[in-house]
Amino acid sequence: MALRIAVGYHFFKEGTNKLKYGFNAYGFLSGAKGPLAPAFKAMLDDSKGMAKLCVTQTESDGKKTFDIDTDSTLQQWEQFTTHANKYYGFGSVELQAELAKQRQTIADQIETARTEGNTEVNTAELAGKRESLEKDIAQIRRQPELLKDTLKAHKLLLQEWTKGNRVELIAHFATENRLDGFARDGQQASAVSSQVDSLRGQVDTIQSDRNKKMAGWSKEVSGLWDSLETKVNSLAVPLQKREAPLTIARPFSPKFGGLNLINMVIPWFDTIVGVCLILGLFTRSASLAAGLFLLSVCLTQPFWVPGTNPTYLYWIEMTACFVIFGTLAGRMAGLDYIINGFFRGDKTVTSTQN
Repeated sequence: MALRIAVGYHFFKEGTNKLKYGFNAYGFLSGAKGPLAPAFKAMLDDSKGMAKLCVTQTESDGKKTFDIDTDSTLQQWEQFTTHANKYYGFGSVELQAELAKQRQTIADQIETARTEGNTEVNTAELAGKRESLEKDIAQIRRQPELLKDTLKAHKLLLQEWTKGNRVELIAHFATENRLDGFARDGQQASAVSSQVDSLRGQVDTIQSDRNKKMAGWSKEVSGLWDSLETKVNSLAVPLQKREAPLTIARPFSPKFGGLNLINMVIPWFDTIVGVCLILGLFTRSASLAAGLFLLSVCLTQPFWVPGTNPTYLYWIEMTACFVIFGTLAGRMAGLDYIINGFFRGDKTVTSTQN
């Protein structure tokens, strides 16, 4: 019972923290190693990050060649701005006329109040509304031009970014197999590194440096996408705004793609499993699900593969989950005791009637 509650509390805290602060399984999946690594990385829509970073790959005679091509990203941005133009009705003549009519009505109210000396009418407030309408009309009139300027500015930023990082980006992906090992007497260094600590340390250092570099690039490019999205949405005046702002369809991270679904499910999975274990509700199902989930985490970094991150804590908790599954932990100070008693009682009644 104590083990059940302790493990349940851990899952509950992990889940609620992920719900509160956000969760991203990209690093967990992209860093998978061992024989199952391809299966885990296949869950990512852009497992290597090439699409996001505008890196293309061609292969000829077994030789891979990498280059930089921003066309795909720029096409997505152009489609987004075209959609935003229709979604908000940027530059709408009809909307300008409607606001102009409202402005004239307010101007007439102000003029009437001043002529009649009606002090009950708050002319200062009406003047503020009229000024706000004038700004909105001017904003709507300039929206098409501002939209073009915003897109152009972000295109230049992307092109400058890719130009400044071109050499490093190509070198990064051209040497992605470096960690597989350096040829030595027909053997891979990964086999040697399991026996030589210095080589294993070198592999870990290289992997760490590559991950940091990739994380930095990813953050910078994501910032450009986010900036374009924010600035385009900010062009809309209050009367044009909808319930939800328009979002860019990111091909490297589609809304209903594998990664986003995982990011959405895992926090709730942890939270629900935690609650079930703490309350002793559906304990066997919850503990089995938790154990299998932790097993999948362990298999992304199998301890027998050189250069993997330590996962012994996950192995310990996974074993605890299977122990809970194999016992009647939920029927001691848990709701499973009540549920089991209810169904057992039904069977007794049925047996007596028969």
